[in-house]
Formats: sequence, structure tokens, C-alpha cells
Amino acid sequence: MRKTVISIFCFVISFSAFGQENYAKLVDSLRYVWAVPYMENCYDSVLCEIISKGKAIVPDLINKMTDDEVLKEMYIPFFPAEYTVADIAYVAIQEIIPDIPTYKLLGISLDKDCGSCSYWKHLQSKKNRKKFQKNVRIWYEKNKDNLVWVENPDSAMGWVTGDCSQPHPLGGHYFLQKEQ
Repeated sequence: MRKTVISIFCFVISFSAFGQENYAKLVDSLRYVWAVPYMENCYDSVLCEIISKGKAIVPDLINKMTDDEVLKEMYIPFFPAEYTVADIAYVAIQEIIPDIPTYKLLGISLDKDCGSCSYWKHLQSKKNRKKFQKNVRIWYEKNKDNLVWVENPDSAMGWVTGDCSQPHPLGGHYFLQKEQ
């Protein structure tokens, strides 16, 4: 597995060196991600490369939000399921834009008893995933010009758990500019 990740990382670096990047092809490599920012090994090379592209890659990440390919042996903490490419695409979006209103876009509330399991239960339905993707796309198109860059070396997800000690691959995040 580690050899595959290193090979993919080398591909991503050599792919980026050719100038004009094809973000759709880069986002296709999400299937090789083996760690997410709130796991012990918070960044793998593929996810780092994708996140480092910032806002420019978000539309291609949104396109992947219905890809139900399962990532083997990457279990969702405290939920009996494995991550999909769609899940990792949204993790990458959250690392770029951490204050995206997830539950509002899902159309559900955070369950006080089960916490984030309401998120995972809701997304078990393909219909719900497609609606969520559509809502994220609409939100992003409406707000992309009002996203403000804030330098910060911390992981957006690591702020929640404190588990991620590696510097953020983008070096910061985009936040929605508050109305004056």
C-alpha cells in the first residue's frame, strides 16, 4: 500500500510539473487516499496535493461528491462504514473552506444524541448525496467570490480534534467574508 501511495505521489508531482493542470484527473486520484486530517496520519501525499490547489480545485471536488467507490480499510470513526471517494472529496473541500455550512446544505440538524452520525446516516442514500452535492455546488457558486484567504498552518479538521500536527498543505483556509 505504501509503495502505491509513493508512486501516486510521484505521479502527482510529475503531473503538476507540466504547467496547465487538469484538476479533474488529479481529483480522480482521491481513490488512493489512505488518511484523512482527523486520523493519526493526518495527511497523505495525494490529499496534500489536492488541498494545496485551494479554491481552484473545489468545482472538481464537488463533481466527486457522489462517487461511491469505497476506500478499503478506511473506516469512519464511530460509524460502521468505510469512507468513499465522495466522503474524501468533501473532507478536502472542508480543509479548503472550513466554515461551509454542512448541516444547512444537508437539510438536517446535528443530532444531539448521536452527534455526527446524523450526517453519515443521511448520506447513506444516493438521493441525499446528490441533493447535498447540488446544494454545495449552489452555495459555492454563490459565495466563491466572497471567500477570503486566512493564513493558518493548522488543519481545519485538526482544530476540532487537535490530532493533526503536520502543517496544512495550503497554508491556510478560505472563509466566507462577513457582511459589514
